[in-house]
Amino acid sequence: MKKLKGYIGPLGDDIPSIFPIVFAVLIFTGTIIYANQLISSKAKQLEIREGAVSLSYLVTETGFTKAETLEKACDEKVKPRAASLSVKYLITLKRFCDGIPIDFKSTASELNPYTPETEKTSTFYIDKSTLAGETWTWCSNDLEIPASGLFEQPKDSVLMSFPVAVPCPDFDSFTNGLGVVNVVAWK
Repeated sequence: MKKLKGYIGPLGDDIPSIFPIVFAVLIFTGTIIYANQLISSKAKQLEIREGAVSLSYLVTETGFTKAETLEKACDEKVKPRAASLSVKYLITLKRFCDGIPIDFKSTASELNPYTPETEKTSTFYIDKSTLAGETWTWCSNDLEIPASGLFEQPKDSVLMSFPVAVPCPDFDSFTNGLGVVNVVAWK
């Protein structure tokens, strides 16, 4: 009987060709899982953005805002809409009767919106105050937000700011000035 050199058997000869096939299947499966994770994270971000736009519209639909108007809109319109979208939010209203203080030569992020510090998340002062430039009123549906002090913007949140007319120079004046509504939404 002739000796066959290098012949292991019918299964033994096919084993080396199985490794590249298994490796290719693992790479393909990993790529599909990675793409699925990217798509789901983008979809979550779009849901948050949709929620922020929807809540922003409810707060700024008249273009004129008083503290009582914002608080009433939050209770009657914003909270139910945020619950239906499963979005948490913080809405602040600030008055700038003398204009917004901006210094483009400054490196402080509160004076220059184009500084590198603006890459960080924003901090919101949620102490209510009638002074110009400070938070006049705010509302939220998140129970973890402190009643006063600082609130650090969550990492995967969307921040939108809109100009509105507010009573100036006093909170009960008949003349209007510049106000800013900040809407922060997250999940």
